[in-house]
Amino acid sequence: MNIFMSLSMRVAGAALCCVGAAFAAEPTLLSDQAIELHGTFRAQPFWAKLLPKDPAFGNQRVLQLVYEPPTVALSAGALHSDCPFILIDTAAHIVAWNGREKLTQVVPAATGKGYRVTRELDTPANEAPRSDAREVPGPRAWDVQLAPLQLALCWRADSSATVRAVDLFGPRVQEKLNVSWTGAQVDLAGNPCHVVADADGRIHQVLDQAGVPLITIDSYTVAVASGPLATP
Repeated sequence: MNIFMSLSMRVAGAALCCVGAAFAAEPTLLSDQAIELHGTFRAQPFWAKLLPKDPAFGNQRVLQLVYEPPTVALSAGALHSDCPFILIDTAAHIVAWNGREKLTQVVPAATGKGYRVTRELDTPANEAPRSDAREVPGPRAWDVQLAPLQLALCWRADSSATVRAVDLFGPRVQEKLNVSWTGAQVDLAGNPCHVVADADGRIHQVLDQAGVPLITIDSYTVAVASGPLATP
């Protein structure tokens, strides 16, 4: 567990103890089990592992992710780690985002409601890293760029839900956005999509209106009770 206890996660864990009461009870969209996913996300290979609830982080869940992060254009000039640790709640809302070797991170706002976002900015290689900061008010939310993966963790063929979404790092941060779905019909923050389910009623693909896969799940593995999932 020490691998998770870097500065931004420790800050987030401490903040959770102080501000948890400020949030209403969250719906439960996630399975309690540890889950490992492999596939392609934005046409690039990815791997993700969702760990069980952790008392060290207010019984939230750590999502480990290895992927091709959003481009600088999608993130309005921000740089992302390709292997962040992300803290999420039972509805897969972002609680905190540990950018690891990057300055980019998200922690709960000091007010107890909303986020404090730090973004490492794209700079020439011969210059020192620079960053900016933004406050994102309001309840917890999904991240617009991560939403296809969050959907893959939550969606079931007979399910329906609406969750708040925000563009934590990108240009749409001021917009009021949602992710919603009823069965296979999905709206990803204004982007109508369609789910192709696998034989077990989980997501195999999320396709946009043009039929282009936003995410494809090639392997969905539930952890056995005897031990943690292996790290690739």
